[in-house]
Amino acid sequence: MAPEPQSYFVPGYGISRYVIQSQIRYYCGPGAFARPYTLQGRDGFLVTTSGPPLTKEQLEDIREASRAYEEQLAARANEAAENPNQPIVVEHSQRDRRRTSG
Repeated sequence: MAPEPQSYFVPGYGISRYVIQSQIRYYCGPGAFARPYTLQGRDGFLVTTSGPPLTKEQLEDIREASRAYEEQLAARANEAAENPNQPIVVEHSQRDRRRTSG
């Protein structure tokens, strides 16, 4: 018989929602999930798992991955800001395809 799922609060400081939600199953098992949650005015995540709870080391790994993820997002935003009027091809029309294939 599987253990009963338990929920616990993880403060969200330094943790990206994307990172914790994508990595929680790796650390706590396939049935684990994390969702945004506020406890006594503190924003964070409610982690629900029937597996082991996150250790301090695992939380540090998630914070480090979150920092790297946020840096990547900032770098992409800076690239876009450097040339905001760069045209972006959305879809080639049939007429354009005939012109380029000839």
